[in-house]
Amino acid sequence: MAHRGLRVVLACALALLALACAARAHTPVLPNLPNLPPNLHAALSTVDVSKCPEHKSGHRRANTAGNAHLKRGAYDTALACYVAALSSKMNFPPALYGVGETFARRAPGGFELARESFELALRHWPEYADAAIALGDLWSAVRGDRARAEVYYARATKAKPGDALSWEALASNQYEDGRLDDAMASYNEALNTVRQAPGLYFSRGKVHRAKKDYRACVEDAQQALKLAENFGQAYHLLAACEEKLLGAAALEVDAHYRAAIEHEPEFADHFLDFVRFIYRNDESRLKEAREILSKAFASMEDDNERAKLERGTREFEEFASRRAHDNSEL
Repeated sequence: MAHRGLRVVLACALALLALACAARAHTPVLPNLPNLPPNLHAALSTVDVSKCPEHKSGHRRANTAGNAHLKRGAYDTALACYVAALSSKMNFPPALYGVGETFARRAPGGFELARESFELALRHWPEYADAAIALGDLWSAVRGDRARAEVYYARATKAKPGDALSWEALASNQYEDGRLDDAMASYNEALNTVRQAPGLYFSRGKVHRAKKDYRACVEDAQQALKLAENFGQAYHLLAACEEKLLGAAALEVDAHYRAAIEHEPEFADHFLDFVRFIYRNDESRLKEAREILSKAFASMEDDNERAKLERGTREFEEFASRRAHDNSEL
């Protein structure tokens, strides 16, 4: 009986010891973050950096780990890694940028903290083009303030004039704002500086298309494909502008829509515009158009693109139904 009681006491003691160890293991490790702006300090000073497996590995490895977690959508772990990097090296611009990215993904609620993080990164590294672009994206996407966004995009092009992404951010902002002449001027300046950039030729081609200069659109799409032969979106643009320039009967149009699908089957618009082209120009190809859409559904994995495909398919079927009804009344 005494032995049994002793075993019970020992079991209880071991259980209490295990609980104590567990409690110690889960004790948060808080960062050392002096001189941060008040809002950022309040948000980051309570982050448990031990949630980042690399929090003791130095600022660069912690920051690299944060980038990996951010790409996977593990925002809390990413934030812990970025804060660990800042705790190891205060005001490390890439870590401040990473903090901004985690808060930007929580916008609009995270807008102010993202803004402060990006601005602080720029303060410590004035030529940090990525942070300038991120600030532009934040103002444009969250607040709809394209004028303020343009200030940051222009700053990125000055900080890094050979960076295609900086020019793309500036010119696409102007394009989306309907300022086609400004967008064209920006793309022209960009391509005088960055010549081997298929994305810039493609985007300038979109401006030509919007300005109804289909020959120039075709030339830019072709130049993009010379630099990147598997560029599906460039094939799509080429097909759309060739249709306007050469007519629907041109064999190139059909072939280039098919090439867009072959190289980038993940984009719903390639399929949708192709079937509209097919049926618009030859109603007897309705069955073929439906088969193409069926294949698209079988290969479409991204949720947003699948939703776009579903919506576009409904609109296509409504259009086909209306046309069939109109024809029946003739």
